[in-house]
Amino acid sequence: MQPTQLDSLLALTERTAREAGSVLLEHGETLRYVNFQDATDVKLRADTETEKRIRSLLSAATPFPIVGEEEGGDTALPMRDEPYWVVDPLDGTYNYLRRQPCCCVSIGLMQGEKPLLGVIYNFNDDTLYSARKGGLLLENGTAVKPCWPEEDHEATLITGFPAGRDYSDASLMDFVRQVQKFKKVRMLGSAAMAMAYVVTGRSDVYCEEGIRLWDVAAGLALAEAAGACVRCTPNLIKPFAYNICISAREKWLF
Repeated sequence: MQPTQLDSLLALTERTAREAGSVLLEHGETLRYVNFQDATDVKLRADTETEKRIRSLLSAATPFPIVGEEEGGDTALPMRDEPYWVVDPLDGTYNYLRRQPCCCVSIGLMQGEKPLLGVIYNFNDDTLYSARKGGLLLENGTAVKPCWPEEDHEATLITGFPAGRDYSDASLMDFVRQVQKFKKVRMLGSAAMAMAYVVTGRSDVYCEEGIRLWDVAAGLALAEAAGACVRCTPNLIKPFAYNICISAREKWLF
């Protein structure tokens, strides 16, 4: 896909994310209605209604298939060589429910398992992170060059525990051993925002097991534009599940 095509698609994605974010911000009282919850997860009216709106806008402008958190999609798309949208209408649903401002709209365009572009929009503070293949990392339209530390004891790791993670004692102890070398460990409740923080230099490493493609597709494009190191491998627990690590330094990948 040519740079001019990607620029046009990136502009479309930015407009779509902003429109979805505006709805989430302005109609929170209605959209915080709980459609489903269990011991580890919650689904709101916001998730379903916002994804419908995003799908409508993208489908009206492009012929590409769509994979979304709420309505799913063709599980063979990551194995095929064609562009497709990957949509998380509200990453950080529980944060949104509790009125915590770490949540966002996340939209990526991928071809196979390669990112073509990505947009993450934190509607709470009107901050939009975007990038397309071969382009710059942008924050509200301004190019960003992250400044990352060199040493382990200066670095911050962001992680999380999604519902699909391996919670066995052995897995958790291995995780503890891996993270002990970092200065600080944080959990934000939003994979997309975690990735946005790493690529802009607000943090240094993000790793998570069993995360779904819609949580990280946009962030993968941002990581590539920022020059971050990326490890993203399929996790066979569920469709569209991956183990992911993006890092300022290759030595911090795990």
